[in-house]
Amino acid sequence: MNNSTCCSEKTRIVLAYFVGVLGTFLIVGGLAYAVVRQENPAVDAAAGVNRKAVRNKLDQDTQAELNKWAVDPKMENLARLGVDRAMELFVNEWSKSPAEGRAKLLERLESSKKVANFE
Repeated sequence: MNNSTCCSEKTRIVLAYFVGVLGTFLIVGGLAYAVVRQENPAVDAAAGVNRKAVRNKLDQDTQAELNKWAVDPKMENLARLGVDRAMELFVNEWSKSPAEGRAKLLERLESSKKVANFE
């Protein structure tokens, strides 16, 4: 039997890598071509109107929630204010005395970080 080949071992390894890389590029190129050529799905007009109605309802509910105030039933000394009223109070407090306003803000921050100790 004749074991002579036309190519050396190194040549066959380089050729195998070349074919692998070329095949990879062809596969990726084919997938990219398929994605680009894919037809855009038809837009359902009724679904679009429905999404818009749901979004408008959500916006109205959110806006109503932002502007109402309530007292938290779990914590007696905690009240939730509307955004406009909270900004008004904040500006009034800080316009009188910025140093005092900052001190109160830091005090509230520290009290909100307190964790109940059950020891």
